[in-house]
Amino acid sequence: MTLARLAAAPRGQEALRLEIREDVAALHRHWSELEQRCADCTIFQTADWCLAWVEAAREAGVVERPRIVAIWRGSRLVLLWPLAIRTLSMFRILHALAEPATQYGDVLVDEDEDRAALVEMAWRAVRAMRDVDAIELRRVRNGSQLAGLRDLIAHGVDRSRESAPLVDFHLLAATPAEAQRTSRTRNALRRHERLLAEQGPVGFEILARPQEQCEALAEAFALKREWQKEKATISAGYAHGASDGSLLRLARDGHLFVARLRVGERTAALEIGAIRQRRYWSLVQSYDLRFAKHAPGRLLFWHLLAKCPELAIDVFDFLAPATRHKLEWSNAETGIRDYLVPVSLRGRVAVSYLTMVKPRLRGLYGRLPPGLRQRLGLLVRGLS
Repeated sequence: MTLARLAAAPRGQEALRLEIREDVAALHRHWSELEQRCADCTIFQTADWCLAWVEAAREAGVVERPRIVAIWRGSRLVLLWPLAIRTLSMFRILHALAEPATQYGDVLVDEDEDRAALVEMAWRAVRAMRDVDAIELRRVRNGSQLAGLRDLIAHGVDRSRESAPLVDFHLLAATPAEAQRTSRTRNALRRHERLLAEQGPVGFEILARPQEQCEALAEAFALKREWQKEKATISAGYAHGASDGSLLRLARDGHLFVARLRVGERTAALEIGAIRQRRYWSLVQSYDLRFAKHAPGRLLFWHLLAKCPELAIDVFDFLAPATRHKLEWSNAETGIRDYLVPVSLRGRVAVSYLTMVKPRLRGLYGRLPPGLRQRLGLLVRGLS
């Protein structure tokens, strides 16, 4: 553990101190308390999310090296930034803890503090890490605490810009959600549901019991991997050894939400996410290829979005990327950016690879015939 003293506090306040910690579990209580004092906390910076990932990685035999920046005012935790280091060939890259599962890079800061000043302090500590070659901050939301870092904007490589589609139910207050769909869309969805019903009774259900959720998660991952095999695609998130285990831990502890569309006793589609502070994050969507021509994923979203008001969900966040099947339902978007900051001479080489070479390799892979992509899948995962 590395400890650094910061400037003394103004009169009447306790002094600040900054620590770099590696033990997630040891911080859990203070971390969870800080979450309650952060109005814009996403699930991806919570103690439960990060601890589940670290423990699942350990069980899967995957090395995870947390670097948690913590700032205290006396005994009160006022900032926490969950990061980790991975090795890319000879380079050491600092990034959000639980990558590639973490969808938004951010930092937790107490609402009662000078948030911008604390984030600047944490950033200076990160830039001073001598065993880091580059800092990779992915999916930083516009307007977030990290997005306001002047040094990040000045010296980072603005690698990509995307958006995360969402449904803001406050914007739908004047118009029922069903009315947002065109008559053509509504008729198409009803037709799909009627055709599915020819194969068995169609049902929508929310799975609340942890055991049911764990079983649904196992099925969702199996369906997703079958879909990837069929389409000859890869995903760093699903390929990571901790992906299944971390979500299973969260489900067992009651931190997930699972909805299912059934046809008789068979699963047609599954939606898995999490709810926090009246916001929903859509983490995993999967469907059975046998029902693909009847749009089971669209039907599941149709039923689930209609239920959101009674589930106390104000915002339904589809997360990036802004694909067509998400944009169909959304009425707003959150802009996001990736940043890469070299902090050593070697880091400049790493940044060149990540910004220029890797995207070209992935582009070439995407243009290959499906059969060849399947055979090269394991190699491409190693490039992530």
